[in-house]
Amino acid sequence: MAKGIKRKKSDALLDGFNYILLIFIGIVTLYPFWNITVLAFNNALDTLRGGIYLWPRQFTLDNFKVIFNMPQLSTAFINSILRTVAGSVLSVASTAMLAYVISRRDFIFQKFLQRLFVITMYVSGGLIPIYFVIKGLGLRDNFLVYLIPMLLQPFYLFVTRSYMDGLPVSLQEAAKIDGANDFKIFVKVILPLSMPIISTILLFVAVDQWNAWFDTFIYTSDKNLTTLQFELVRILSQSTSSVQNYEDLRNKTTAGGSVVTTPESIRMAITIVATIPIVLVYPFVQKYFVHGMTMGAVKG
Repeated sequence: MAKGIKRKKSDALLDGFNYILLIFIGIVTLYPFWNITVLAFNNALDTLRGGIYLWPRQFTLDNFKVIFNMPQLSTAFINSILRTVAGSVLSVASTAMLAYVISRRDFIFQKFLQRLFVITMYVSGGLIPIYFVIKGLGLRDNFLVYLIPMLLQPFYLFVTRSYMDGLPVSLQEAAKIDGANDFKIFVKVILPLSMPIISTILLFVAVDQWNAWFDTFIYTSDKNLTTLQFELVRILSQSTSSVQNYEDLRNKTTAGGSVVTTPESIRMAITIVATIPIVLVYPFVQKYFVHGMTMGAVKG
């Protein structure tokens, strides 16, 4: 009885320590984002005084008015949404179909294709050859440059294939007996059962697409193809003096009158605009996330 009581006390102490540790990690992880949010909603000139940590001292929406009145940023926001939606759907569809093909044990080229895709995970042609391939395909200054190169990613392919390997083969055999062809088996049997891993991969691909900026930097020079993350990188990399060239951010006039802002406040505001949309996606796929990654773990 004494041992049981002692064990319960030790368990309670361990649980308390774990809670404290997790709370500390949560604060350390979330506070930088919270501080960025506070600075974004605080008056720009007041922010220069410093001492703002937990709550805006002078709440304002002026910083957001400035960035939403920038035509180039509006174009970038639309392009980011389009590439995220279209790129995610096309990539997940391609990954799921190919994963189903190489998960079929009766497919004679199964091992060959798997080894071929494994090689691409470890060997790359390099930036310059890839650039010339993109240029040769006519994808420079083309919106398709955001979609085609990211259409298939081997890691997501193997995770999806591994998940499909765990599905009962008897379901496919029963569907064949009922007269279903491979396409019907994929659409009506495999795809519904694979929704946990499909949702997980969809989240990963959407995050990759939304956060991508280097392809905009390398493959496009057309301002109509700019993306939100690329504009964010530009603003974050600019010094205080060079930000003057970016739509005169220091003193922007809107319909409501003169709005005074600073480069730092603009950086904070655009960081929030670039982060919030993809954060809102997580709650919708959270219930699939753990199950999908557990069942879809890559097998040896």
